Parts: sequence; C-alpha cells; structure tokens
Amino acid sequence: MVIGLLALAAGLALPPQELEIADKVAGQGKPECTSYGTDGSVGPCLPWFRVGAGVHVNARSLGGKITFTQGATAQLTRDEFALLAGHEIAHFYLNHGASNPAVELAADRLGARLACAAGYDPVAGASLFQFLSAGSDHPHRAERRAAVLAVGCDRARSSRQTTRRSPAPA
Repeated sequence: MVIGLLALAAGLALPPQELEIADKVAGQGKPECTSYGTDGSVGPCLPWFRVGAGVHVNARSLGGKITFTQGATAQLTRDEFALLAGHEIAHFYLNHGASNPAVELAADRLGARLACAAGYDPVAGASLFQFLSAGSDHPHRAERRAAVLAVGCDRARSSRQTTRRSPAPA
C-alpha cells in the first residue's frame, strides 16, 4: 500500500476507475485536432492524465497534461470526478493559457457538457464546488455551480454514484 501511495505521489497514471471516467469525458478528443505519432500513426488529440500529490481536491491542465490530486481521486463521487475532469479537459480543448474568472466559467460550462455527453450527471457533480475556493482567477463557488446548472443535462443516469468514497487508508 505504501508503494502504491508513493507511486501516486510521484505523478503516475490515474487509478483505473478514474481513468475510465476521464477517458469517457474526453470523448473523441480535441475538436479539429489530429495527433501524428513518430511511428506514422494518426489519431485524435487526447489529454494525458496523471495523479500528483495533494490531499485537497484539485486538478490542473497544462498543454493537454492533466494532473489530479490524490484528494480528487479519493474523495469525489463519479459525477463530481467527471465534472472536474470535464473542466480540465475543457481548458485543453479551448486552448486556455492564463486563468481568469471568464476562462474558468467557460471551462465549467464545457466541462458540464462533456460530462453529460459521457453519461454523468453534472447537476449531481456540481457538489464538487464545495471542495474548491474562489480566488482572483476563479469565480465564487455559487457562480460556478450556477454556470454548470444552466447547461442542463437530461440524460438517464444508470451509472450515477452520489455517495462519498471513503478516504484511502494511510
């Protein structure tokens, strides 16, 4: 168990359940973008996911490399994690660089759409914002929640999980 936690802290791959969620939310990849491999392969532009250290719920996107904290992988429901993944994937798809409240709200809205299209419930996922705080570059939680709720999502939720996960043992 300690080796697993050290590997996660070192910035390794997402746990399988979270990777499945993030992959579903990423969908077909960044629109109007093609990735060319050194072996001559051609495919969609998809983000890379990993886990970094941190007990608080958080994530960041930088050039298509998305890092979730250990807290995000351990504490969030499937719907909350899908919304967080959608938000960070949206930053990549929208070519966001510097952060400001308008950029964050745009990522919240597209992230909710991506989560919904993948079969998750962004309304249930909006409880994610209880873990996040506002700052000079992030809007207040209530404004972010309202942006997500305004998107609307009427998909059936057969995979919905609304109970909290237990923290990972230390």
